[in-house]
Amino acid sequence: MAGLSGRVGGRVVGYSIHATWAESSIVGRMGGAFTGKDLDFRFDGYTLSGRWGGSFDGKDLYASLEGNSLTGRMGGDVVGWDLDLVYDGGLITGRLGGGIGGADVRLDCEPDGTVTGRIGGAFGGKDVAATVSDLPFLAAAALVSAAYYQLHLDQQSSAS
Repeated sequence: MAGLSGRVGGRVVGYSIHATWAESSIVGRMGGAFTGKDLDFRFDGYTLSGRWGGSFDGKDLYASLEGNSLTGRMGGDVVGWDLDLVYDGGLITGRLGGGIGGADVRLDCEPDGTVTGRIGGAFGGKDVAATVSDLPFLAAAALVSAAYYQLHLDQQSSAS
């Protein structure tokens, strides 16, 4: 079945992410059974749009794929992060958020569907380990980026 399965972050501080893609719908879950978030997206090969979480505590994600690049926004219009990714010969690089408050993305994509790498820096970043099946790597990278963003939000709220 087409989709994505993997983990963003470590064993203690991290989110598992599992999603299936069928007939332009991506559905699944990030996080655990009790503290996780449902995923509900539409993806037609060019546009990824939808929401993770519930009606009140959820976040939106809108992105466009054009050639080997993906651009979009996650979170909300006012409080959210931009998403700019480029796929180049097995490597996805780019940025989430702004120049100061965001995170760099570097993900290695293997022909067998394995995606590994890191979002964020050496100290505050999170490892990514996932398997992708029949879903474009850039769409999968947008979903793991959403998981990273949610982890970032969760860490901010627990620190205050």
